[in-house]
This record gives sequence, structure tokens and C-alpha cells, in this order.
Amino acid sequence: MTTVYDVPADLLIRKVAEALKSRQEINPPAWASFAKTGVHKEMPPEDPDWWYVRSAAVLRRVYVDGPLGVQRMRSFYGGKKNRGSRPNAFRKGSGSILRKALQQLEACKFILHDKTGRRLSPEGHSFMDAMALDTVKNPPAPVPKKVQPHKAEPKKAETGKPEKKASGKKPEPKKSEKSDAPKAEHKKVEGKEAKKSEKKE
Repeated sequence: MTTVYDVPADLLIRKVAEALKSRQEINPPAWASFAKTGVHKEMPPEDPDWWYVRSAAVLRRVYVDGPLGVQRMRSFYGGKKNRGSRPNAFRKGSGSILRKALQQLEACKFILHDKTGRRLSPEGHSFMDAMALDTVKNPPAPVPKKVQPHKAEPKKAETGKPEKKASGKKPEPKKSEKSDAPKAEHKKVEGKEAKKSEKKE
């Protein structure tokens, strides 16, 4: 027989949360839209149906670890508080949220409250096992991930031959195809003829 232990916790909690929405006893309080789930949190939950998800998680927690009380459950839903330059410190979750959720689950007759603490009722056991079996047969749709805007990457330089850096030296002038050798010889010839004419005179 399929039980709560045979199903992943995240899938089961989402399935139970959908079932709890149809229960008249499970209603978010008036302050649920702006309340934080603990002093370690900076902002309230973004999910508008977070109350049903928390109630489903509490019901599963009582199934697995019950009987237990509110103070023990606060440590399950706590977290690290950012204290600035000081090291982070653990803080327990909100007791008011857990207490209200447990009271509403008691009104659904899923939880019993006695001297030992809160524990699951026979109706709660059968409800959770039925939800576990339904989760195996009809798993909930995956939660769509938030798509972050794509950041344009800086353009890289085109790969190829590295460009030569301009040096401080001036470029040498290109040599003409015609060599200056005949001109030089002509000057030498003229010089010899001039000397011969001077001697004759």
C-alpha cells in the first residue's frame, strides 16, 4: 500500500494543498497577505496560496514526526537571520502561523490534540494515504520556473591575425624600380672630362 513515505515531499505537499483549498475550515487569516513566516525572513511569501501549502506541510510533518507541539515545529520552519556584519544566527519560524494552521486542521478532524501534543487522527491518516496514492497515479504539473531576462554578453574581438601595432618609427620610403646607378656614373664621367680639359688648358 502506498503511504506518505513512498512519495516525494514536494509533490505530496502540492497535491494536499490543492485538496485543502476545497475545505471550508482552511482559510487564510486577514494578515496572511502581508505577514512574514518568521523573523529571519525579509519579505512575505510571494505565492498567494502559501497558506494552503504551509497547512499541507504541517499536516505531513505531524504524520511523520507526531505527536509534537508548536515549539518543536517552529524549529522545522526556522532559518538563518542575516545580522549584517555579525555572523548569521538561527531563528525559529512564526508560532502564530503554525498554531492557526493546526487549529484549522483540527477543525477538519485531521489532527487530534491531547496531552502528548498534536497527532494525526484516523481520518487524517486515511486522507494522507489517499493523497499519496493519488500523487503516484496523477502527479501534479511541474512548477514553471521564473525566466530571467537574458543579459547581452560583450562582443569578443574577431579571431584572426593580430593587428600590428603602429610603432614610433617613420615608414621607410619605397625604392623606385629605376636604379640611380647610371646617374652616379654620369656624374663621375663628367668629373673626369672636366679634369682632362683643365690639364689641356
